[in-house]
Amino acid sequence: MRKFIYLYILLYCFISQLPAQTRAFPAEFEYNEGVLLTWDYAPSRDSVVANIAHSLQDVSTVWIIYYPGPAPYDTTYIRTYLLLHGVGYHNVKFVPGWTETLWIRDYGPFSGYRFNGEHWERFFLDARYSKYNRPKDDSIPAQLGRQWGIPVVQFPLEVEGGNVILDGTGAGFGSKRIFTQNPTLTQSQVKSLFLSYFGLNDFHFIDVLENSGGGIWMHVDMFMKMIDNQTILISSYPDYLPDYPIIEGIAQQLSQMSNPLGIPYKIVRIPAPPKEDGTYTTTLNDEMRTYTNSLTTNGVVVVPKYNHPLDDTAKAIYERNMPGYQIKMVDARTLTPLYGAIHCITREICKPQFLRILHAALKGEQIFEPFKTITCLVQAENNPDSVVLFYRILPSQEFTSIAMQLQMGKYYGTINGLSPGDTVQYYIYAADTFGHVNDPAMAPEIVHQFTLMTDPLGIPEKPFSEFKIILMDGKFCLLFHPSEGEIIQMVRVIDINGREVFRSKDLNKPMFPLQHLARGWYFAQVISSKGSYSKKIFVSE
Repeated sequence: MRKFIYLYILLYCFISQLPAQTRAFPAEFEYNEGVLLTWDYAPSRDSVVANIAHSLQDVSTVWIIYYPGPAPYDTTYIRTYLLLHGVGYHNVKFVPGWTETLWIRDYGPFSGYRFNGEHWERFFLDARYSKYNRPKDDSIPAQLGRQWGIPVVQFPLEVEGGNVILDGTGAGFGSKRIFTQNPTLTQSQVKSLFLSYFGLNDFHFIDVLENSGGGIWMHVDMFMKMIDNQTILISSYPDYLPDYPIIEGIAQQLSQMSNPLGIPYKIVRIPAPPKEDGTYTTTLNDEMRTYTNSLTTNGVVVVPKYNHPLDDTAKAIYERNMPGYQIKMVDARTLTPLYGAIHCITREICKPQFLRILHAALKGEQIFEPFKTITCLVQAENNPDSVVLFYRILPSQEFTSIAMQLQMGKYYGTINGLSPGDTVQYYIYAADTFGHVNDPAMAPEIVHQFTLMTDPLGIPEKPFSEFKIILMDGKFCLLFHPSEGEIIQMVRVIDINGREVFRSKDLNKPMFPLQHLARGWYFAQVISSKGSYSKKIFVSE
């Protein structure tokens, strides 16, 4: 009978090597104050704006930018139009602004937080948008900053908002088109500017899709989306299309990356729908239909739809991977011929208070341990008044609360009394004098969930007294002494997530150098001519 593998999990929400930052930009899926839309004064597209506002107004402020000069319609007409399309008065506000187009994602402000030398404050980062002869669009961050009293900082790169995706833990993504937009700078200089202005630890430049439509923009939000800080949704195409090997290479590349918390990205695929005539785009300047160009705001996901059978498939994929979220489909067929969709005409604005939880969630199947320790980092103006872990073991519907303890900059809370097969739901709550925040953002309606396995690796544990990991000359080494005549056939080390982090290539020795082991529990296994030896080993340095 197989023996349960007991592993203690220390899940860091922010690794100690990360430098202190003076700027922080939340991810789209974090709680925000509201969403910007631009009234386009075009009936075919105004209905899309109205449908998005209707989808969001119960969970978020919706600001609609209207043209303050001579225009066909004033705010009274816009309000009447919205009411006729089911958009009530609540949480819908009008903002005067000089614009030329409705693509607020690209020219609108990046909203985040900065330390100004005295305290943290919300601010706008205004990227260059000067190549398209749209000076009014380009000035929207400054216009909003003046009206709302929010500081505006110029970002010295030409880049559109649809080509920047943040994971919320300190990493960002954009297509390699950014390099061609800024030809006077080296690739290293471009990356350095992203890291410094956004307060990031890394920024990944992704290959462009040149034969899938979308025009010259080649934005990443047309084929990928961050569902949470460890899950990336990526479009999939039929294998006969010219960009098929490119999108598959992107998926493979991202699947081998980890976020700054050390958690590998999980890749979820979603099919891209064909055009109205059933064919797929094979050139650059053509319609690009996509389901990844959606907006996540305060527990609601607004997803483009196209009156195609794949709409139902896309909705099911979102529901399966974002349990608890409201998935609302909005017709985007009038937008995609213009090279955009839902995400392109929306721009979220972060909440005024600087209070964030950075947490690498336990999700899916986890190795059994009678207790699980949950950790997080809280970013705030001052130390929060309270940080609380709420959890329940299904089928119980009542949450148990645990005050999380601060140790060396991180908060720790332990769930005890677990059994094999338990399904646990949990969330984290943090509060200070200015307000509170949850992780996930819309808890307790949306929670993290994991299930405890019993023997996920299929490896019986057979402890061996001379089997250990030691630190020698600054390097970790796995030490194993075979008996006389025993032939070692395989040596490997597995981490707490079930990933193989080491496999020996040279078996004719008792000591095996290991590389870059983080602090925590590991499962080491040696297979020899006399059997299999395995042991839980804790690396403390």
